[in-house]
Amino acid sequence: MPLGTIAVYNRADGVGVITDEDGKSRPFSGMETQTTREGQRVVFEVVGHKATNVIAVR
Repeated sequence: MPLGTIAVYNRADGVGVITDEDGKSRPFSGMETQTTREGQRVVFEVVGHKATNVIAVR
């Protein structure tokens, strides 16, 4: 799975953007992640243009 960083997270809408290691931004849903902190490193899979199975790197 790719590694990235949560760049933006909107708690009101429950959505955010992940920046992957190549600098590409990918949207994700807050329902798919264990964290809401911007700057948190995460691992994720990609389906189309959307990050899925987002898991915080402890």
